[in-house]
Amino acid sequence: MILRIIYSAIFIKHFFQESSSFSFCSCLPSGWTILLLSGVATLISEKVFLDRENFWSSIFIHFCIGFAFFCSSAFVIYQRERPFINKILRFRDHSD
Repeated sequence: MILRIIYSAIFIKHFFQESSSFSFCSCLPSGWTILLLSGVATLISEKVFLDRENFWSSIFIHFCIGFAFFCSSAFVIYQRERPFINKILRFRDHSD
């Protein structure tokens, strides 16, 4: 599957090489940096707070940190992608 993704990325890059308006970065969600930060923070939380031997006593803090970062990521991405989401919802309402 990874080879297929790499092949597709190379094909897309060659297909749009004449176009200056296309970039792979523009394909990513606007909040990809906060999503990356959330992933790193959750991994650090796992290493620091999650104790495998006392799993049930340590899972709560790790879960809360992960949930807080998930909520903040969802909020930031929703705020930045709201025009796109509204466009999809309008399209869906008109197609019914």
